[in-house]
Amino acid sequence: MNIQPHYLQYTNLLLVISLLYGLFNINSFFEYILVLFLILTIICSQLFWSHPVRHSTIHKIDAIVAKIVIFSFILYTLWYKFKISYLGVLLAIFGSFYLSHHYSSQEWCSNQHLCWHGCMHIFCFIATFYAF
Repeated sequence: MNIQPHYLQYTNLLLVISLLYGLFNINSFFEYILVLFLILTIICSQLFWSHPVRHSTIHKIDAIVAKIVIFSFILYTLWYKFKISYLGVLLAIFGSFYLSHHYSSQEWCSNQHLCWHGCMHIFCFIATFYAF
């Protein structure tokens, strides 16, 4: 099966569910910021994965936004909403990030790269529910 890069637009759209869930469960000002971060992440990721060009401006912007948002969610969740099961989700996120990066450095947009990057989207989607 040949995985197409635009499939990652679909895995990224899972964050719309997180966004809606977050909107209905905001308990602090920082959670409001996390909801805004989700909107920014969805927009940047959709723009990038609609036509993924390595090292393009949108690729760099998407990478910076994703890192800021992921670390914001992780720090908030570890500090305020920690549950032991969250560590397993973090391990899955970091593992899929590593494998996505590994395969993308061998061949950009290879099946393995896209598959592991899609898994990372799914694990990040799951992780968002720990924050709200």
